[in-house]
Amino acid sequence: MSPSPIRGALLGAALSALLSGALAAQQVQGGDALWLGADLGPGWARVQCDICRADRGSALTGVLRLGGRLKRGVLVGAEATLWAGGASSGVHQSMWGLDVAGYFYPRPRGTFYWKAGLGLLSWRSNDGQDALSASAVGVVAGTGWDIRIARTVTVAPYVSVFTAPVGGDIKLNGSTIQRGASLLLAQFGVSLTKH
Repeated sequence: MSPSPIRGALLGAALSALLSGALAAQQVQGGDALWLGADLGPGWARVQCDICRADRGSALTGVLRLGGRLKRGVLVGAEATLWAGGASSGVHQSMWGLDVAGYFYPRPRGTFYWKAGLGLLSWRSNDGQDALSASAVGVVAGTGWDIRIARTVTVAPYVSVFTAPVGGDIKLNGSTIQRGASLLLAQFGVSLTKH
């Protein structure tokens, strides 16, 4: 399930750069430039490869987000996502992702936004004896609509899709058995953000 050292280093560098930019934005624009958010809702996961089963899993997903405002109408942040499929027929599946994303508001004072970013998505399936896993790099895209419930707090219904087709290998107990896997995690739910 662990990513290769090169992918891990690239993702770490990207996360560091974006968080540094977010903190710099916070210092320039004041305290309200830093934001923190959490999302919760159902998610749908799929692993696609030559030897993979065609079934799909749905379960609860959660996301933690931290970032800053680059300018009016543009936010950037780091996100950590977890999807836990539970145990079905004795098999427990989970998927997690790390990404950096930008939030773009077409109208700077508006509440509707588009999200786009890059990241790493990983999957694991364990039946208590053997474990299958895969990690791949891909893109995340989504949309949402902020609803202000307090001066610095918003809730937003959202839809997000994380598709990772690059570099995915299926591993059985740590040994590669299939190359070219593609991972997908689709989510919809409600986010809570403190600006």
